[in-house]
Amino acid sequence: MITRKKIISRLVLTGLLATLTIPCAHAQNNSERSPYSRYGYGRLGERMTAGARAMGGLGAGLRDPNIVSPANPASYTAVDSLTFIMDLAVSLRGSYLSEGSKKDSRVLGNLDYATILFPVSKHLAISAGIMPFSTVGYRFGNTEKLQGDNSGSLYQRAYSGEGSYNDLYLGVGGRIGHFSLGVNASYLFGYTTRQHQVIYSSGSNAINPVDRSQLHLKGFRFDFGAQYEWMLDAKRGKSLVFGATFAPEMGLRSESVLLQYQYNTQTGRSTLLRADTLSSGAQHISPMSLSGGLTYRYKDVFMVGADISYMKWGSAGDNAGTGARFTDRYRIAVGGEWLPNYRGRSIFSRSYYRFGLNGSNSYVKVPTPDATLAGYTQYGASLGIGIPLVDRRSLVSLTLDYSYLHPQASGMVKEHSLGLTVGVTFNEGWFRKARIN
Repeated sequence: MITRKKIISRLVLTGLLATLTIPCAHAQNNSERSPYSRYGYGRLGERMTAGARAMGGLGAGLRDPNIVSPANPASYTAVDSLTFIMDLAVSLRGSYLSEGSKKDSRVLGNLDYATILFPVSKHLAISAGIMPFSTVGYRFGNTEKLQGDNSGSLYQRAYSGEGSYNDLYLGVGGRIGHFSLGVNASYLFGYTTRQHQVIYSSGSNAINPVDRSQLHLKGFRFDFGAQYEWMLDAKRGKSLVFGATFAPEMGLRSESVLLQYQYNTQTGRSTLLRADTLSSGAQHISPMSLSGGLTYRYKDVFMVGADISYMKWGSAGDNAGTGARFTDRYRIAVGGEWLPNYRGRSIFSRSYYRFGLNGSNSYVKVPTPDATLAGYTQYGASLGIGIPLVDRRSLVSLTLDYSYLHPQASGMVKEHSLGLTVGVTFNEGWFRKARIN
């Protein structure tokens, strides 16, 4: 029986999720600081919660009753039929960039995501939430001598950008025996702003040209998932889970606003020279993607798995205005989880210890100093712990992940980053019948 207290708790948590989606959707400039986010749609987000991130980003084959995994909607049916799960997280990330002798570092934080998962029946479950699709955040420039000026005057080219695209999804998963199917329907929305400015240092009344563009995207996309749980030894709790996902290519509606104006350093005023608005229903896409994964589980003690995914970004063509070109992306991940003793007295014996590795290539090839196009390879490693709260169902997940971006051409920027994600998973027993002694 659902008590009045449970109903109030449900309304409070649902309202909290709705409130959290507002800052998550509008967190435009504090979660990324990479020059590579200038190209394409920015730095892609992976559709994963804190627990999955700690395991290298497992998705297709991940099936865990304590982890919301939107990467494969078939996994929703792993949720206990008597519980309601709400998962949200914040992150803090420090980045170190190097280009030859030039160095730079940043520390940034952001609200990552908010999700809910609950059963409708013994064989049906629903999940909803908001997650990042991609993020833009950069600020860099270079100083050069002014041609034709013998006084040695300098000018600076300054590039900056910010913004994000968000993935608001609703998914459902159904199970028949050991076979599960699921589908996510997502609404992708958001905008990014990019600016290129030339700043002249000669003269107190220099006229500095500025080009600014803003790209709004919105549209729907769908992804489908399947999982099969093969019981190797039911008595000993040994099982294998095979998982796969598919998402078709979908077109996105876009509106691009282009502005050109001049800034007068003497008067402090800007003069608008040109303003154009272009709309399209075919220029931008959400690409076709495939993934497959496998996990092995021994009771509630140990789980290990591997994933591989593919995104057909090459069909997106050129990235207009930046000189970059889209290319197909591959990603692999391996990871696992260990629980020493679920019934142990010590909180550390009841905690989940997680680990993972991953690697991927870039989905864009960017211009290099020698006027060619080159991509980069990204490697990552992660460690995490899921600490149970007083009710032993809810968890606080701490994930530490390291990422190294290795460019494929010399003279390009190298990136090292270290991130801390703090996720809170509320696991409420809303559907348990009250016992009367």
